[in-house]
Amino acid sequence: MKITCVVATLGPGGAERVMTYLCAGLAARGHEVTLLTLCDDVPDFYAVPQGVQRVHLHLPALKKAGFLGGIWRLWLMLKTLHTLKPEVLISFMNMSVLGAALLLRIPYIYADHLDIRPCPWGKKWQVLRSLFLRFASRITVLSERDRKYLAFYFPKWKASVIYNPALPVAGQDSPRPEFLQPDLHYVLAVGRLVKQKGFDFLLEAWRRVCDDFPQWRLCIVGAGPLEAELKELAEVLDIQHSVQFVGPQKEMPPLYRHCELFAMTSRTEGFPMVLLEAMAAGLPAVSFACTGPDVIIRNGEDGLLVKPGYTEVFAKELARLMQDETLRRQLAARAPEVCERFSLDKYIQAYEDLCTNAQK
Repeated sequence: MKITCVVATLGPGGAERVMTYLCAGLAARGHEVTLLTLCDDVPDFYAVPQGVQRVHLHLPALKKAGFLGGIWRLWLMLKTLHTLKPEVLISFMNMSVLGAALLLRIPYIYADHLDIRPCPWGKKWQVLRSLFLRFASRITVLSERDRKYLAFYFPKWKASVIYNPALPVAGQDSPRPEFLQPDLHYVLAVGRLVKQKGFDFLLEAWRRVCDDFPQWRLCIVGAGPLEAELKELAEVLDIQHSVQFVGPQKEMPPLYRHCELFAMTSRTEGFPMVLLEAMAAGLPAVSFACTGPDVIIRNGEDGLLVKPGYTEVFAKELARLMQDETLRRQLAARAPEVCERFSLDKYIQAYEDLCTNAQK
């Protein structure tokens, strides 16, 4: 089967990482897979999988394109898809390419990787979204909540739940990164430094516990537009001495090996890959119980869940794990079971089945 998979960039995000897994898995099953990327905003962070053709369109950013630029974008996508002639198209959170697929009568699957309920849409995109997704062969979402939401408000949309996969983490025998001091313990947090990820909540929670645990540090890995603001907040809270900000890391296993806990205080999530990866590596996690983490973490079995926004409770749960090594080990022993519960094989099979049904 000829399958074209579309994602805006191969930047350092969870959806981009999952796209490489999907392309590699479909190619390994004998399908002719093309990975189509559209934007120049972000340089590649992930490599193109072996056996997958890469096509990059270098399109102008949609918000900056204007009317004429939008027509040009559509023309380039029409021309590209006409050349590729896919039997099925899978788009990860890219709505604009669906217009070209619809005009060329190519069956398409649209995958959303965020909690869809709070996502704002302008009037123009609400109309286009309603049109494009109504004609989609299938819409995949990351939670049963989202599927029920679409079934209630958009009953003509065909929505299915496909959870992101968790893969075993290799290379945990890697040496300790230089920025992690050998005589200290670390709580790890990873993500783009944007409002959605809630690092302001995490810093507020850390302020409540750091004085009682002088041998512990909070390590925040990531980059984004709020970096300066978050560093300033750490200074305002007078916790800058116990917080480290580290840029994106291509090799995460050494961090998982040499940190003791994983923390997530996102306002919203989809099905966060970094949480899956951390748990696959054996890190017990404390997270707000937003969509995604509330399914990934089995509260009290392989991690702890806290009601979103409750930083005081989050701090108490974090402190409980920081001071109880036995509890940390108990949770850590069960955490790698995410690789069985959300296996890559199940994920690839689910999308392969959708592609087969899209052709009928």
